[in-house]
Amino acid sequence: MFGLAADKMKASSCSRRRWLRAGTLGLTGLSLSNLLAARAMSVEGENRGSFGRAKRCVMLFLTGGVPQHDSWDPKPDAPANVRGEFSPIATSMPGVQVSELFPQFARRVERVTLLRSVTHDDTVHTSAGYTMLTGRRHPQANAKTAQDIKPQPTDHPHVGSILSLVRPQQGPPTFVSLPEIIRDDAVNEFPGLTGGFLGERHSPLLIEGSAKTNQFAAPPLALAEGVSAARLNERRRLLTEFDQRLRGERLSSRAAIVESQRERVFSLMSSSAVQTAFDLDRESAATRQQYGSHLFGQGCLMARRLLEAGVALVTVYWHYEGPRDSPVWDTHANNFAHMRNRLAPPTDVAMSALLDDLVERGMLDDTLFLAMGEFGRTPKINANAGRDHWPQVATLILAGAGVRAGAIYGASDRLGAYPADRAVTPSDLAATILHLLGVDPDLDLRDQAGRIHRVCEGSPVSGLFG
Repeated sequence: MFGLAADKMKASSCSRRRWLRAGTLGLTGLSLSNLLAARAMSVEGENRGSFGRAKRCVMLFLTGGVPQHDSWDPKPDAPANVRGEFSPIATSMPGVQVSELFPQFARRVERVTLLRSVTHDDTVHTSAGYTMLTGRRHPQANAKTAQDIKPQPTDHPHVGSILSLVRPQQGPPTFVSLPEIIRDDAVNEFPGLTGGFLGERHSPLLIEGSAKTNQFAAPPLALAEGVSAARLNERRRLLTEFDQRLRGERLSSRAAIVESQRERVFSLMSSSAVQTAFDLDRESAATRQQYGSHLFGQGCLMARRLLEAGVALVTVYWHYEGPRDSPVWDTHANNFAHMRNRLAPPTDVAMSALLDDLVERGMLDDTLFLAMGEFGRTPKINANAGRDHWPQVATLILAGAGVRAGAIYGASDRLGAYPADRAVTPSDLAATILHLLGVDPDLDLRDQAGRIHRVCEGSPVSGLFG
C-alpha cells in the first residue's frame, strides 16, 4: 500500500507510549498542542540545538572495511606485526595523528570528529553493512553461509529511507545513492540499501556511474530535445491514468516497483536544479581535478551538486575497477600495497575536496558528513600481508551540522583491537544521525503488514555534538 495515507499509517509521529500519555489529557487538563510542545522539548533534552541541525547529509560508504591502523587510528607504539608499514603524521589538530597515506585529510582534521570506538560483532560484509546503514543487527549476522544473506522486503530501512518517509519532498528526491548497488564479491547485493519494509517508494533513486568515463547517467525518462515540462507532465498524467485502469487487475510487485521508480524519475526530471546537477561539465576543470579523476571522487562531486539542488541525503558507495584479489576495501592479502596504490589516495583526495567545498559554499554548518565502512580490520597482520575482518572496533569520520570540530571521540586500546573508551554501537550511531536530521527517536514505523517497529534502538551520542 503506497501513498500519503499509507505513509501516515507507517510513521505516526506519536509513539505508543505517547498515545498512552495523550490518553490522560482529559484527566490532567493538558491540551494536545501543549503535550506535543513539551515532547519537542524532551526530544532535544540536553542536546537542544542539535536536533534537526542537518538540513542534508552525505554518507561515504567505503565498502569492504577500512583498516583503522593504516588510516585514522595509527598505533606507532604497537609491535611491528600490528602497526604495519606506514608511519603516522601530524594533523591540523595538535597531538592527533593519522596515517601518512592521508596527507590532505591530515590538514583538515580540525573540521571533523574522529570517532575511534565504533563496535559490533558481525564479521560478514553484507550483514555488517546492513547493521551500519540501518542501525539494526541483521537476523543472519555471522552466518556461516554468507551467500544466503540477501535483501528482503522485511529488512529495516536505510536511514535515508526513513528520512524519505519523515521528510518527503516535492521536486528533488529525498534520498539518492550512487554509483551502483554494492555487492559482496560482485554476487550478493548488500541488504539495508533500500526502503525495506517501508516499501519501494522510500528506496533511493539510484544514479549509476561509469568507471570508464567517470560520468553519471541521468535516470530513464530524461527530457528529449524539444520536450517541454508541460509535455512531460502530460506523459505522466497519461501513464498514471493507464496504471489506474490496470489496478483492477492488481499490479504485480514488480509493476509497483517500476511505478514507484518512475514517479521519482518524473519528480527528478521536473526539477531544473537537479537536471543541472547531472552535468558535471558545468564544474571547472580545476574543481573536477580537485576531486580526482576516478569514479569515487566524481561521485563525491556529484553528491555535492545534488545536495545543492535540494536532495536531502546522498550515499556514495565505494567503487573501483581494479585487481580481482581486492576490488574493494577487503584487504585479506597485500593490504599495504592496496592501501598505498589505490585505496587511500583517491579517498584522501575526494574526501578532502568535499570537505573544502562544503566549507567554501557555506554548507558544512547544516550538512552532516560521514565516512565509514562496515567494520575495521584485524590488528595482527596475517601471513599474506593482509588484514582480515574485525568488527570489534573501527574508526569513522563525522563533520558538520553541529558535530564537534577538531575532536576525538572514544579510543581503541593499545593494539587497536577493542574500544578502550566510550564505545559506540551502530544503533547509537544511527540514532545520532537521525537526531541530527530531525527524526524523533520515539518514532514508530509500520511495515506492510501493519506491524510496529521502533525507528531506532539506540540513543544519540551527545558527546559528538558541539
